[in-house]
Amino acid sequence: MPAPTRYAEQIPDIVKIWEPEGYFLAQTKIWEAECVARHELYGKPTAKQLKLIKSALKLTAKDIIILREGKGHETNKLLRTVQARLSPETGNFIHLGNTSSDVLDTSLSLQIIESLNILGNDFNQLRKSLKKLALKHRETLQIGRTHGQHAIPQTFGRQVVGWYAEVRRGIERIDHAKKIIAFGKLSGEIGTHVYIEPKLEKLTLIKLGLKPDEAPTQIISRDRHIEVVGLMVTNSATLARIAENIRHLAMAEVGEVREPFEGLAHPGSSAMPHKRNPELSERIIGLDRVIRSKIIEESESAKALLERDISHSSTERYVFPDLFESLTYAVRLTNFIIENLEVFPDKMRENLNMTHGAIYSSRLLNALIESGKYSRTEAYDLVRKLVQKSIDKKTDLKDLALNDPETKKTLKTKEIEALFDPKFYLKNIDVAFERAGIISSK
Repeated sequence: MPAPTRYAEQIPDIVKIWEPEGYFLAQTKIWEAECVARHELYGKPTAKQLKLIKSALKLTAKDIIILREGKGHETNKLLRTVQARLSPETGNFIHLGNTSSDVLDTSLSLQIIESLNILGNDFNQLRKSLKKLALKHRETLQIGRTHGQHAIPQTFGRQVVGWYAEVRRGIERIDHAKKIIAFGKLSGEIGTHVYIEPKLEKLTLIKLGLKPDEAPTQIISRDRHIEVVGLMVTNSATLARIAENIRHLAMAEVGEVREPFEGLAHPGSSAMPHKRNPELSERIIGLDRVIRSKIIEESESAKALLERDISHSSTERYVFPDLFESLTYAVRLTNFIIENLEVFPDKMRENLNMTHGAIYSSRLLNALIESGKYSRTEAYDLVRKLVQKSIDKKTDLKDLALNDPETKKTLKTKEIEALFDPKFYLKNIDVAFERAGIISSK
């Protein structure tokens, strides 16, 4: 299904690959490479004929209009279109010994690789944007959260490093996907090289940057395609996780970040003028659902009947255009959000203190255990009692600890006060920055 206009306008390069023009041009690349290989191996077509063939394979806008009509066998229509421009003697070199699957499956590999190249560039740009954001907020205090509850202090930059590392792995997945799908098939009916010599297939595919599929049927085995889709679904999940985190941090009750907002040109609600909805992040989360569905669809394409059926064809007319258009749009939108994200350090500090020091309970617990005067259970119960009182009475845990007889007789005043310093939690915060390659190791 074509991308909605508002999305397609942002991704013209990826749309072009999967539009009818890109679809047919990819097929003509196969025929041209095969004719060049024939010329080099056998001297036929001749140099003069090869020049005519290359010219005939150039499609006009009028050709595309005719070819995209939803009637008949597309590849056969394309073949007749280009052969009609040549003498039978010259035109017969095109598609000689091929099946339509030879052309369609090999051209699909080219389309996927071209799409992955674009995606790789986009994910790399997102990686750079995340690196910049992480470094900018390397020391910006923020409360870490588990189960949606306050855990212990960290920095916002450290949170972003987690996103950065995942995007960097996403780039590795894209590179791996290109290796998986860099295969073609020009071995004719049921893949047994009856009319096409293996050396012709190999040379043609080398010219296309591909390798021969080892043991195809009449089509390339779909396990390759399923793996590519699975890797891209994983990359989509990364974008959805970033979007979900931003959406949470942008909630009115949290208020630590905000998506870029264009004022009157960007109303949050048609009914409630005060709204600033995180709708860009929510759009990414929605697209992730579309992308995830493709792994199920493409998995079904593996179930080809014996040496070949055509059930995968109708499925893949949706799978790969939808996958790459949606993912490309999502990664570019994510990058736009990250590059223009509003961050509110003061609100992060305010939220850090929201629980009246309860977030330092683990430090107090460990200090009591290390004193040697309590078992872990005894120390835990003591701190738990103080923390619950702190939360219920909205009283600082530090003040309660300073006035509690048990803690006072175990820890000195300065020792207790030192337990409530958030900087303690940041002593190894740079480890993740170093391991992710954002900063150099000390």
